[in-house]
Amino acid sequence: MYNGFIGFISILILGGVIYAKLWWDGSGMSWKFTKWYSLLFLIAALAVGIGIWVTGSAI
Repeated sequence: MYNGFIGFISILILGGVIYAKLWWDGSGMSWKFTKWYSLLFLIAALAVGIGIWVTGSAI
């Protein structure tokens, strides 16, 4: 279970770093983009976290 949590948090941090880089470059991101981007990375983080938790190893 602990490894699944680490996978979940790692994907969220990765998404945050990529988002911060895009924001810093001044891409002019809209609120709509931010919502879709957040939803996409939340789904990816859940998939990775649950996948690692169920299988007991990395996907």
